[in-house]
Amino acid sequence: MPSWTTLDHPTHEQFGYWREVLCEAFITLNPGRKGAGGFRGEVTANLLSGVNVTTLVTEEHRVIRGPAEIRKSPLEYYFVNMQIKGDVLAKQRGRETLIRPNEFYIVDSTEPYDLDYRSDLEIYSFRIPKQQLEPLLRDPSGQTALRVSRETPLGMLAVDFLQSVIRLPDTIPSSAKPAIARMTTELVALSLGGHHDAMQKAGTVAGAMLTSILGFIDQNLSDPSLSVETVCRRFAISPRYLHRLFESCAMTFGESLRNRRLELCASELSSRSCRPINSIALSWGFNDISHFNHSFRKRFGVSPREYANSFK
Repeated sequence: MPSWTTLDHPTHEQFGYWREVLCEAFITLNPGRKGAGGFRGEVTANLLSGVNVTTLVTEEHRVIRGPAEIRKSPLEYYFVNMQIKGDVLAKQRGRETLIRPNEFYIVDSTEPYDLDYRSDLEIYSFRIPKQQLEPLLRDPSGQTALRVSRETPLGMLAVDFLQSVIRLPDTIPSSAKPAIARMTTELVALSLGGHHDAMQKAGTVAGAMLTSILGFIDQNLSDPSLSVETVCRRFAISPRYLHRLFESCAMTFGESLRNRRLELCASELSSRSCRPINSIALSWGFNDISHFNHSFRKRFGVSPREYANSFK
């Protein structure tokens, strides 16, 4: 996994080296800054079957791709840039949009653009070959430098999926990378109001929806009110559709929720926690202790107390 950092270079060379990093990791660009002195910038890259996936952590500065940079490197890509930390003012084709954390936008490398990074920032960037994404966009010339956020159902799916892909690159099997790259491209198109062909990608939406739901479950396991109804309200789907999504898993929604909670309880019991067993169960969303004891024994073959005692 290639990586670059300016911190390995003398202070007076750091921003000059940053220009080289941007050109090697992304495309020919012209960065500029207001101040002088040292500059912190780090990039880690991972190739996902033709889609270059990078994490960028850096300071406030500005990046321009103008006619000179395009002539020097006339490569045809879309960059899908997800803000994780900090704000950027993205400009292309006469549009300018302020992008905040957990929002993303796209820019076209064949036309000039201007990215004004206004604070310390962290960005997830996906470099997608233009011929892969453009046919799925309804209006390619009108969809760059537009904000996509969790405010819409498809935006929420795309944001969650893109973040999950870049946070877990080492866990994605090589055989699955082409499918993940394809889903990435299709979800970006869908979130931007994709062409009719992109809107037919039901499998992509279902896979991304299931990924988001499983993430939501993990984030809310301690809430005893987490249920089919709360998940359906959060994702604006019907209970029938939710159950259909889980048909591709080995467990139903209820089984997945219960087993994940049991695993966390078991993990705490095995760590010789000083907390009472009932307290552990309640903290992970079990509000019926009798049901918890029965479920635990069924899952692990022993009672919670016997399980805890085996680690003493």
